[in-house]
Amino acid sequence: MAPGAARSVGVARVVVIMAGGGGTRLWPASTPTRPKQLLQLSERPPSTLLAAAVERARRLVPLERIFVVTNIALVPAVEAAVPDLPPANVIPEPRPRSTAPCVALALLHVRQRLRDRGCTEEQVAKATLTVLPADHHIGDLDRFTALLELACEQAEEMGGIVTLGVEPREASTAYGYIERGPEPLARRGAAFVYPALRFVEKPDAVRAQIFVETGHFLWNAGIFVMPLGRVAEELERHARPMWRALAPVAAALLAHRDPWPAAVTAYDAITAEAIDIAVMEKQRDLCVIPMRLPWTDLGSWSAMHDALPKDSRDNVVVAPATAGVQLIDSQGVLVWSEGLEVAVLGMRDVAVVVSGGRVLVCPLDRAEEVRRLGERRS
Repeated sequence: MAPGAARSVGVARVVVIMAGGGGTRLWPASTPTRPKQLLQLSERPPSTLLAAAVERARRLVPLERIFVVTNIALVPAVEAAVPDLPPANVIPEPRPRSTAPCVALALLHVRQRLRDRGCTEEQVAKATLTVLPADHHIGDLDRFTALLELACEQAEEMGGIVTLGVEPREASTAYGYIERGPEPLARRGAAFVYPALRFVEKPDAVRAQIFVETGHFLWNAGIFVMPLGRVAEELERHARPMWRALAPVAAALLAHRDPWPAAVTAYDAITAEAIDIAVMEKQRDLCVIPMRLPWTDLGSWSAMHDALPKDSRDNVVVAPATAGVQLIDSQGVLVWSEGLEVAVLGMRDVAVVVSGGRVLVCPLDRAEEVRRLGERRS
């Protein structure tokens, strides 16, 4: 089946990638003007997390049905990172307002694009919207694509919302969790579909251990698959002030006027809210499909070390060949250098990051605390 070909006749599939993150957890390399989804992790394509996210989306839909939502200040960098993406598919936000306004704004643009391409209102309402974060590192792409396909099928058949949750490898306090029901609702191929009972914010270590031991909790990956009409109804029902504030944007798009002035006014009026809180945790028929595959949101230098290729001594180096990184009698070290020569002697389990005239050295087991440094310097 070709990418984007829906199993339900007449149903279009669209992917929205959220790429407006701030950039404090991977300081000093990641900053508000260059968040982690735009960091160059490799000299070979896809070189950034955003480019990798677009490549994953292309396994599901054609490029013209992929949209990226980002802060207005990041639009040039986004276009440079994914030059094949049509510029009209980059949707600017006036300022960060978390994921609920991001999804709502994207929905309005996608809805109008489908109308302009000749879709009927019924076809628009039934179109399947897949929402993906831009800053995840995912292994086993074949398995991930297959699970997204299954999630689309489930959403199209039930007319409801489906999320994907990661089966936890450890009792992590870095992620939110989704509690699933004990019995599956359905089986799709090798995957099971469960009722999603509740969302839980990042727990402390004790609660995280309890969650993992039950076997019923999944890491919240922030991936949602849903009929466009259904999510519009839920935004109207559960996030009405925000949805009504964005109505002038919808009117401008319908009249083929520039929606930017209306978006600026709307974003001045609305408050930041996560889509999980605004909509998802209020659903009574939300489904979740567990994912068992390599996944991380690269939310710390420790996570970066875990995810990237290592040498025989568990060291990771991310640097141009000209940087001349030297590692002597060191193990479990991550070195990130954007050009300066770095030498590490006799160190264990540390991160050494050199970026933009700033240097960070920290134990990897305290990498979660780097956010505080980034926030102070943003």
